[in-house]
Amino acid sequence: MEFKELLAAFAAKYGIEGLDGADGVAELEVDGIRVELLEDPQARSVLACAEIGLPPPDADGAFGGLMLQANFLLRATEGATLCQNPETGAYALVRPFPLALADVESLGAGLESLVNQTENWRRVLAGLRTAEEVRSAAPEAADAPRDAVTGGFVHV
Repeated sequence: MEFKELLAAFAAKYGIEGLDGADGVAELEVDGIRVELLEDPQARSVLACAEIGLPPPDADGAFGGLMLQANFLLRATEGATLCQNPETGAYALVRPFPLALADVESLGAGLESLVNQTENWRRVLAGLRTAEEVRSAAPEAADAPRDAVTGGFVHV
């Protein structure tokens, strides 16, 4: 199935208007999360991208470390990759859908998973922000274990 055909079938099934991907890009909102669908003709895939948010100013690489651990064998991302947009600095989740394997059902399930993971990682990022605020207010808290910030989210 081609990119535009997949989007048309997906839009028809879920009653979404204006999801045509005419320029190789389509956007939709799922549960308040904006998801971009990008055609990757070289890989013959659709890339789904959802923004997590901007890093806290003084995170000391905490989120970056969590990202690397989560990306290991895709254990805490359900097939998506955690990354940082080089243009905006925002963290994001990106998940590929090979067109040779994609159908409306798998795209729908994959987008639902991506949205769920985005919500989870937004909570982790919010926890890091809160921890950074606590550390700023009480410098002795800076030695607290970082795992306490994640609430056990990363399972490796």
